[in-house]
Amino acid sequence: MQDIFLAITEVLEAHITKKEPKKLTVKNSAGRTVYLSLSHDPDVSIQETVENKTHNKVAIEVKGGTDVSNAHNRAGEAEKSHLKARQKGFKDFWTIIFKSGLEMDKLKQESQTTTEWFDVTEVLAREGNDWENFRQRLASAVGIPSRNPRGKKGRPKRFAR
Repeated sequence: MQDIFLAITEVLEAHITKKEPKKLTVKNSAGRTVYLSLSHDPDVSIQETVENKTHNKVAIEVKGGTDVSNAHNRAGEAEKSHLKARQKGFKDFWTIIFKSGLEMDKLKQESQTTTEWFDVTEVLAREGNDWENFRQRLASAVGIPSRNPRGKKGRPKRFAR
């Protein structure tokens, strides 16, 4: 979870106005305040303040583990969390999970509420199609430009191998 939150922080870095261990405050392009919080149910929440009212935007569930035989259980756990988040008024539901070797149609049956699926290994590595999609969707959800601050795919120079 901390590594996922670090990846999120890197995407939003230029727009962060306050950074706490489990919460980021961002000023978006419209001048509104957006909060990204690390917790449980959902693992990460994106909330935006509009005219002094907080709106629940995106609930993100992170399901670790690479055991293919247990993937459907993890997707089912994500579904339970997303259903709780829906009751809280969230509108969009993302699941970050190990996708390699899995049939996405089956996973989608296990978590029908999930609106976006991202591969955890690509998000952690900060490379690949799921990383690029995650980065762009995150920027859109927060309301900031979606350009890659590195100018190309992959990790920032400080993470170069």
